[in-house]
Amino acid sequence: MPRSALVIASLVLLLAGCAAVQAPSRVPRDARMAQSPSVAGVAEERFGKSAWGRQGEFTLSGQRVHYERGADRLALFEPLPADLRTPLRFNAGAADNATVCEGWTPEPSANARLVSARPWVLSCKWGSAPAAMLQIGEGQLRRGKLSREGAYRRGELTVGLRSVHLLEGSAQPQTAAVGYEMLYQGTVVGSLDLSGPQPRLRRPDPATPVGRAVTEAALALVLAWEPS
Repeated sequence: MPRSALVIASLVLLLAGCAAVQAPSRVPRDARMAQSPSVAGVAEERFGKSAWGRQGEFTLSGQRVHYERGADRLALFEPLPADLRTPLRFNAGAADNATVCEGWTPEPSANARLVSARPWVLSCKWGSAPAAMLQIGEGQLRRGKLSREGAYRRGELTVGLRSVHLLEGSAQPQTAAVGYEMLYQGTVVGSLDLSGPQPRLRRPDPATPVGRAVTEAALALVLAWEPS
């Protein structure tokens, strides 16, 4: 084979190899978040819009949610926009259930300095009695990926929150979250799949205290996310 042909063939193989290396960083349109067995059989609810923007409305199982965001882009795995103290406000259903979320970037920890995703803290308060609070920020560093972890609390009820970075059928974690899990007494009881253009929620009965907690936490987390 002529030398020029060998050079061209080598370049083609090199470019193909580069494309193969870069491909895992892009989430396929039909991808789905890996689910815990404890919620694998729970029905999914699709909700939300293809783009959030600064303000708008959507419905979740007939419940209207009105929201206002402090920036056009807002995501826990992107830097917090400069001087944005109150990134999010939303109201779901009753007027006394208004939610205000604050955000700030703490001093970087040893984990944060090892990764490119700068963690910031999202802290939310619900006005209804008894008052509820949510806070989520830097979590654990696993396989070079920094998670976001926190909790939702209302009275004596606590639901843990943690980001999920694995897609179904994949062993390679994504840098940004593909969704979140909600845990009660150590068991995953709800999940928010953000791997596609429309969120997918699995939750207990929203009429129960745990179901309400999962729902309210999911609303805050979904609005601190940018649709793909």
